Amino acid sequence: MGTPISDAQPRQRVCVIGKVTRMTARPTSGQPALAVSISDDTGTVTAVWTGRREIGGITLGRRVAIDGVPVRRADHLEFTNPGYTLLPR
Repeated sequence: MGTPISDAQPRQRVCVIGKVTRMTARPTSGQPALAVSISDDTGTVTAVWTGRREIGGITLGRRVAIDGVPVRRADHLEFTNPGYTLLPR
């Protein structure tokens, strides 16, 4: 069971469930990184996996559960290297 994204708090472990709405490969400190926006009906979070350009199974429109401790970045929450579970379509 996931927490609605709007209820997620920074610096507290949480599991959120949503749909992948955006994917971007971006370098972080000279290393590759994959940034994925995940949205539910209440909001959007970003998950960033460092050292990765892609993750098998994570595609636009795919439902995923993200588990980790987010931090506040500007106006949104961001997870760094969170655990993830691919959910049935």
